[in-house]
Amino acid sequence: MLDVDGQVVSAEVLVQRIEELLATIDTAGAPAETVSQSVTPSIDSPIHAMRIIQREMHPPELAGGGGLRRRTSTMAKRIVRKLTRWYVEPRWTVQNDLNNQTIEFASLMYNAVHNNLKRIDGELDELRRQNTRLKLQLVDASERVSRCRREVNDLSEIASFQRTLLQDVVGQDEVRVLSKEIASLLDRLGAAGVSGADIDYVEFESRFRGSNAELERSQRRYVSLFPDPAAPGRIVDIGCGRGEMVGLLQREGHEVLGIDLDAGMVESSASKGLPVVLGDGIHFLSQTTPGSLKGVFCAQVVEHLLTPELEELVRLAFRALRDDGVLVIETINPRSSFALGNFFYADTSHVRPVHPETLRFICEQIGFAKVHLEERSPHPSLELANELPEGSVGQAVGTLLENVFGYQDYVIAATK
Repeated sequence: MLDVDGQVVSAEVLVQRIEELLATIDTAGAPAETVSQSVTPSIDSPIHAMRIIQREMHPPELAGGGGLRRRTSTMAKRIVRKLTRWYVEPRWTVQNDLNNQTIEFASLMYNAVHNNLKRIDGELDELRRQNTRLKLQLVDASERVSRCRREVNDLSEIASFQRTLLQDVVGQDEVRVLSKEIASLLDRLGAAGVSGADIDYVEFESRFRGSNAELERSQRRYVSLFPDPAAPGRIVDIGCGRGEMVGLLQREGHEVLGIDLDAGMVESSASKGLPVVLGDGIHFLSQTTPGSLKGVFCAQVVEHLLTPELEELVRLAFRALRDDGVLVIETINPRSSFALGNFFYADTSHVRPVHPETLRFICEQIGFAKVHLEERSPHPSLELANELPEGSVGQAVGTLLENVFGYQDYVIAATK
């Protein structure tokens, strides 16, 4: 609303009245007197501003008609702009601020979308690279499988050729013996992983070696053979099975890691929260930093190995141990016929028993400074030797008891 000469009128009304005033002016060349008469003082007071405009006009220009209309129109527009500025400018400012904020928000949204698109493009590129690597690995694995198949075929051809040569050179009995040895060697080299693949080895060990509690009681005696728990380095249990020794060493404060080839054994140990991994112990030792371990433990493992593998195990253990580190090996005692018949041959994955003196010799040859051998787990029948009569007969029966029954396992503790 506008205050015009004491009256309150709206801007729209003011514009309308100015237009009416302009319409009263005769622009068709009428004399000045006519123009003057058309602008009568009877016009309402809200257009008092127009009288000011008239006083500023020169009579010659009034006579012209057209110039007056243009000047009047221009002046009217200026007055309207000044009178309505208080109303229009704040809204224009608000609208301008809103427009700027809208543009700024749109710019931020654009930048965010642009950055997200760049990030997504980067992730897609990384996925493409990973896909390419996986394809290359698949091709490499396929090539390795093909090479393995070719090697197996080559071994089969070599075995067939050797059998043919042997048949030409030696008798049929010797051919059969050598053929069995060749077949056994091929099984070890090319199909070792197939043997026992359908056997639940966790259940097998529970039946033939005893429960977890029984095995823990049996292996507890080995804990004291290792360096103090505060000594640097960790102990590795190769062929950890269900994790009895891993748990014993961990509770004593040692840093320990269990390794086993059987996935069922690893799963059983891991379910108890024990630190175990699936893998080959010999390969693990070959990748271990020399002098970083304080102990290596192998219980009922070496009887699964060929002689070259056994020697490699001892050599790599010696390399991985620090000075005063200890290698502890437990295995079935072949001096006990009872142990061989009831335990060794019960497990079809066993290769050959290892004589205690043979294992002692290997450890000494590798370089261990001190090798301690102890036979353990005596059969209850050995107690009968104390009740035998003196003399040659009693001595012979005692020797027989010792060889048939005797100590069922032994342990080697080799210190570097």
